[in-house]
Amino acid sequence: MSPLSRPRLALLGALMAAVGWAITRMLVSAGRSPLPVPWTVLVVSVGAAVLALVLGWSVRQYRKGKNPGLTGLRAARTVVYAHACAYSGAIVGGAYAGYGLALALDWGHLPRREVAISALVAALGGLALVVAGLIAEHWCRDDEQRDKGGAPA
Repeated sequence: MSPLSRPRLALLGALMAAVGWAITRMLVSAGRSPLPVPWTVLVVSVGAAVLALVLGWSVRQYRKGKNPGLTGLRAARTVVYAHACAYSGAIVGGAYAGYGLALALDWGHLPRREVAISALVAALGGLALVVAGLIAEHWCRDDEQRDKGGAPA
């Protein structure tokens, strides 16, 4: 599996932000009311990010010889989970950032301001997923494999 590409993640997040912004502006211009973002988006995103870090830490400990019970299959699954977190975080974070920024243009309108704030907070949850995925992947790869773009341990 190839390592995560930071430019690819940034491009995906920016693309989703542009799509989220465009769709939101189109719907608001048509007179539709924006839907509030549930607080559970942040909770689930942070929970998934913490899980990625916990799993990545156990692989890191294994690489240092401190967790001999870990299997190679679990380490590979951890890398796949880290990649999934990073990509889904870029998608979620970008989409909610676009949604929040599009609504922030109407900052003077209190209900839209509240929705914009909740969307931007949800975007922070997506950013947490991206960062946790990058850190967990880093912990799962050794220096030689990372330099050569090789497979996880």
